[in-house]
Parts: sequence; structure tokens; C-alpha cells
Amino acid sequence: MVKQLSFSGFLSDKEKFNPDFFNWNKVKVRYCDGSSFTGDVEAVDPATNLYYRGQRIFNAVVDDLLEKGMKNAQNALLSGCSAGGLSVILHCDKFRELLPQSTKVKCMADAGFFINAKTIAGTEYIKEFFSDVVTTHQSAKNLPASCTSKGDSTLCFFPQNVAPQVTTPLFILNAAYDSYQVKNILAPGIADPHGTWHDCKLDITKCSDTQLQAIQGHFNPSLCTSFLI
Repeated sequence: MVKQLSFSGFLSDKEKFNPDFFNWNKVKVRYCDGSSFTGDVEAVDPATNLYYRGQRIFNAVVDDLLEKGMKNAQNALLSGCSAGGLSVILHCDKFRELLPQSTKVKCMADAGFFINAKTIAGTEYIKEFFSDVVTTHQSAKNLPASCTSKGDSTLCFFPQNVAPQVTTPLFILNAAYDSYQVKNILAPGIADPHGTWHDCKLDITKCSDTQLQAIQGHFNPSLCTSFLI
């Protein structure tokens, strides 16, 4: 276990590099559950001997922080990166509910806007992957009801279907061309058995015109510009 961590970016305590948040109290919650803190399974998985209870972890962490003084906070910012960024989007309104109404709450998701799109082979790889997550962790009951009430709960693991209903101020930071999504959603190995996308995934300058068109189609701005706050 790492005993000391160096914070950087907007977690930095250096005013020169982080003028807005350098003197804020900061807490890093380690990502440990595999479901962006949405799991809540009563029984232990007999195959892995694991407890899938990410939602309970999230609630316990917030309760502990409230007891330690967060209940007196004037401002609170929930932020996260990658799977943590997805967690921010899924929990933003819940976080708002757990804090006193006198606290001004906002959320910021960094690189967590995973897009529900087909692979280069036309398969729904990422949807099937998220479906397995939701099923294994029994996440449906902890996903935003504003989304799950409309149908397939798996779709509510995708920010494009959740973010428009978030009522708490939500800021989304995401690269125009997210290399992780190119490698794992658009062109995962299972969809590219001959490795024709290998060089392109490692270096965008090595992509063919056809590959660039596919990437541009994947990151269609119309999917995410209508609800940025």
C-alpha cells in the first residue's frame, strides 16, 4: 500500500499551478470495485470469492467524510478520471443529495465519457461488456432512475444516456480523440483479428484516410455537445 501520494493538476497544493483549488481539502478515493461504484451484490461470488459492493463503498466513504467535517463544507467538487470519471457522471446527483443543501456542489468528469458505438466489425462489443458489468454487479438499482425508467439499464452505464438528465452542475473534460476508446471500443483486438489497426491505434499519424474517417465518425460531436454546462 502506497503511504504517500503526490497530487498534481487541480489536486495540487501549489498556488502557481492550481490557483483555484490549491488550498482546498482533497481526498483521493481509490478505484477498487470494477463497476464505477455501482455494485451491490449480497452474496459473495463463489468463483472469485469477491464482494461486488461498490455502491456501499461509495456511500461509506461519503458518510465517513461527512463525519470528518465535509458536512461543514461551503463548496464540494466530485471529480474523477477514466472509470472514475464515469463514476462521477453516474453519482453526481446522488453526491448532491448526500451533502447538506447549504453546500454548493459541482461535478467534473475527466476522460470518462465512454461512447456506446459499434466496432469496426459492426459488433456491439462495448455494450456487451457493460452489460456483463451491470449484470455481475447488479448495478441497475444504483444507476440513475431517470435513465433506467426508460428501458435497458445497460444503456444507463453510458454517459450519453445519463448526462442530459443530471441536474447538478456537471463539467465534462474529454479528448476529442480518446486513444483508449479507439483501442478498446472502436477497434478492440477481437474486432481486428488481422491487426490492420495496430499501427493506427499506437500513432494516429499512421492511420489511413479510411481509419481516420472511422475515428471521426466514432467521436461525433453531436453525441456530447448538447448538455455541457
